[in-house]
Amino acid sequence: MPELGRRHFILGAASAVGGGLIVGCAKPDRESRVQSFVLAPEQALQGEDVWFATADAAAGWGNSVVVRTIDGRAKKVEGNPEFPINRGKAHVRSQAGVQSLYHPDRLQTPMRRRGDRGSADFEQITWDEALDILIENLQPPRTPLIITGRIAGTKGWVTRSFAEMLGGRHLVFEPMETTALDEGVRRIFGTEETPHFDLANAGYVLSFGADFLGTWLSPVQYSLAYSSFRHGAGRERGLFTQIEPRMSMTGSNADRWLYINPGHEGAVALSIARTIVDEGLVAESVWNDPLGAAGGRQALDAYSPESVAATAGIGADMIRTVAREFALHLPGIAIPGGPALAQTNGADIASAVLLLNRIVGSDGTVGGVLPNPAAPERHPKPIAADPFREFARLASDGGAADAIIVHDVDPVYGLPSSVGFSDVISRAGFVASMTTFMNETSAYADLLLPATHPFEEWGSFAADPADGRQVIGFQQPVVSSWTDARSFGDLLLAIAPELIGAQAFRAQTMHETVKASAIEQFGDADPAKSPEENWVELLRSGGIWEATESEGRFSDEIDWSLSSLKAPEYVGDTGEYRFNLMPFETISSGNGSEAVNPWLQAAPDPLTTVTWTTWVEINPQTAVELDLKRGDVVDVVTPMGSISAGIYESPVVPPDVIGVPVGGGRKYGGRWDVGQGSNVLSILGARLDESTGALAWAATRARLVKTGENSDLPTFEFFDDPRNDEGGAPVKVTDE
Repeated sequence: MPELGRRHFILGAASAVGGGLIVGCAKPDRESRVQSFVLAPEQALQGEDVWFATADAAAGWGNSVVVRTIDGRAKKVEGNPEFPINRGKAHVRSQAGVQSLYHPDRLQTPMRRRGDRGSADFEQITWDEALDILIENLQPPRTPLIITGRIAGTKGWVTRSFAEMLGGRHLVFEPMETTALDEGVRRIFGTEETPHFDLANAGYVLSFGADFLGTWLSPVQYSLAYSSFRHGAGRERGLFTQIEPRMSMTGSNADRWLYINPGHEGAVALSIARTIVDEGLVAESVWNDPLGAAGGRQALDAYSPESVAATAGIGADMIRTVAREFALHLPGIAIPGGPALAQTNGADIASAVLLLNRIVGSDGTVGGVLPNPAAPERHPKPIAADPFREFARLASDGGAADAIIVHDVDPVYGLPSSVGFSDVISRAGFVASMTTFMNETSAYADLLLPATHPFEEWGSFAADPADGRQVIGFQQPVVSSWTDARSFGDLLLAIAPELIGAQAFRAQTMHETVKASAIEQFGDADPAKSPEENWVELLRSGGIWEATESEGRFSDEIDWSLSSLKAPEYVGDTGEYRFNLMPFETISSGNGSEAVNPWLQAAPDPLTTVTWTTWVEINPQTAVELDLKRGDVVDVVTPMGSISAGIYESPVVPPDVIGVPVGGGRKYGGRWDVGQGSNVLSILGARLDESTGALAWAATRARLVKTGENSDLPTFEFFDDPRNDEGGAPVKVTDE
């Protein structure tokens, strides 16, 4: 068995790839093997285009796409019109999937370290040699630490199972984690599943920092729902208020945008709740039980609009106005997200905001917050990120891990430099990195393995968040890999028999594993069809949702008290560090994982139109006060370090806030992202949300220091043309 599993793996795409199925044409009756010309014959005639349904390559777990291929080459990505989450629409990062697939700087062959750790000095080896090295260094009694991103479905199940069978540990890393939101949902709704915020049918949306039209959770799903919320047939236009410390793209679409001092969102939410209760805007029978379970009506006395206004930065009259609007336009939704939850009291802010939904009776109702069902065991939702505290402990313990395997994630880059995670990697007995592109973490590896692109591998996923029902998507290779890459799941399945025994997994490949678990779970989805025919239909449509009967539910219990909410704390003295530093994701490169694509580097930020670099958003009046102008290079200094970036004056940035996008400043990657911009994550303080251990990534203060340099920011904004000013000749427009 071990020899057979290894042989399958070594042969790779030549024997193991089963291919995809036509989507949008006549339904096929069998699986079809994909073929790709690495170098197409010069005189080759253009073939028919074939569309394959598969998972989105970049925009999170929830979207299904169809990829247009010709002669086995991927040409274009579109949203899967049959999939209920994105309904034929695609994110800007989804469209760049083809570019990352054929990126010239992808890792192409296995390599082993030749120089010192961290030097990124490697030499090429074969897969047979690579497997020998890997198996030798994972032999019991060694216990591996496996670090991945938020992997889902069959891949997540295989990874967790592999780590457990070897007595190891699986940690999930996410630079801007959503741990506080998950904890708030558990406390208020009693579920581990991300709920469905039913924007499409809501009368009022009250968002505390959630950039749901840009980067938060499932922006394609929310954008579609937002369109119905605003312009749906047969309904009144919904009202929307956004409360946040820096205007996001979502905030720019709101009817009312309100600045708030960071970390006081929970107090404002409870002040809104007090107004609703005191003024009788909602019947007592609605709010009595949830409020009683969270501490009782008297617990709201500390949150009068006047007392909250003094610290939150929002006037008492405005708090009352929002409360009245929210209660009078039910069903309403209160959503916590973004920098609101990246504070030292983030989980309590999430709890306070989500409690508003229960106080007005929006929980479990259409147009409110609906429960999502749990995913099947073999097709789990994306595994929740482990809180920052777990990674900080690895660094502070001082010991050395037996072996570390890192897959397509970069904690050395994404964690604050003060944590010293590079030391954790350096001390490990053995480090293997399986990734698509070189990164800061893989530079420390002893063994470097090329990972397949999402369009080259098998998998499944549970949409997270779903739309109130169980939505399972399937991932299939749409092309054969042009590199000598392998999928991470196939790697674990190949080495498991030699490390654990032939009984470790029933299947030898991810293709077999995904197919077997899909047929076991959904093989009778259509009783009129055979299990094989149902499997074909799953791939053709991209997933299954109508036939699933699992339902979610909220608990009647509330596991939180209003008295738990404390004032926020920050890294950096307010006297020395004037500004609240607000890192933010951009719609093009997200947390930076997609910065390797030049098309996304050149995609302008919607609010500033800046491309290709890191910038510092600052209030124009503050810029005048500090004698700064567009393009002036400043050092952004925190107690943990400094980075350099150009100034961008923005009228929607409050005077004591600066915004800096994440994703720049990479030392390793591709030719288009290395050296571009600066890494703001590296200078964040290591403060935690006290109750969850999550990183409070928006709780660091900073100051600005002029460098005396100026560099034009690459933007698409209009600049005054001297040809058309009063002193110049006008431009004559004719029809000639």
